[in-house]
Amino acid sequence: MDKDGLPSHIGLPHNIYSSSSTLWHRSEQAIPHPTIGHLRGDRALPASNYPDRLRETPDATSFFTWRESFDLRGFVDGKLWRQAILEGWGTSLLVWLTGLAAYSLVPRVSDFASGALFPALLGSFVNAISLSLLIFCTGPISGGHINPLITIATFFGQLTTFPRTVLYLFFQTAGATTAGFLMRISLGKSDGPEAVILGCSIDASVVTVGEAVIFETMTCLSLIFVAYGVGLDPRQKAIYGPTLGPLLIGLALGLCTFVTAALKPGYTGASMNPARCFGLMAAEGRWDLHWVHWVGPIVAGALNAVLYWVIPFSQ
Repeated sequence: MDKDGLPSHIGLPHNIYSSSSTLWHRSEQAIPHPTIGHLRGDRALPASNYPDRLRETPDATSFFTWRESFDLRGFVDGKLWRQAILEGWGTSLLVWLTGLAAYSLVPRVSDFASGALFPALLGSFVNAISLSLLIFCTGPISGGHINPLITIATFFGQLTTFPRTVLYLFFQTAGATTAGFLMRISLGKSDGPEAVILGCSIDASVVTVGEAVIFETMTCLSLIFVAYGVGLDPRQKAIYGPTLGPLLIGLALGLCTFVTAALKPGYTGASMNPARCFGLMAAEGRWDLHWVHWVGPIVAGALNAVLYWVIPFSQ
């Protein structure tokens, strides 16, 4: 037993749904830690069995109040900081992989008879595979957000506390920025991030601000809706389980990337990950309409939360 009165294996960095394990002659229930805002579809709902742990981590259950969400003691929780650091690490790898793929495709668009269509398909495939694999890697410990869009949406949906949201957003953005500058250093000035950053650059002379906001918001809302449906909604655990959810979320990202990448001249596709655009644009030194990449996820997260307030998990 640890100091919280929990079995000693409770603190192991596992997924969230409790799993039974037999140790010699005893059958024990293991409740891993992170949070109900978890993308692998295997979160636990430990509720009242471990009140000390729930006071420490309110978002270990889907039934916590806004007052509990804004409990600032979470900022001094060492486990939460470690989970946030992993989020930053995972985000940096995601930005590195998808960024390299995007920059390798930009100069070759003219090589294809289909124009931007085939490069968009290749980029979508890379995005889908990269996201799915990194959710599998980070999910058991941090929840596998690796994207401010997911963190913001789970905060509005009362699946993630305020301290976790702030720390995750900070480290996700820091990780993406690190990847952006490493990409700039490794590729050099001439071959590094170019004026056109796929999924981030918006030509304001061709695309209006209103169009950009609508494209970003609706695409983010589509991705969030799928993420909730296959990875965050406890009702879907028996259907999708911990394995299929990340694959479907990756597929949704690939689909959203493809349908927006060649949508119209001057628009390089929906971001759906403001940290990615922040990191790549910081390395490039360009901030054209970057605020759109944050407004879209915030509005989409709020709209999705309203939907799940009208049709809650328990219904």
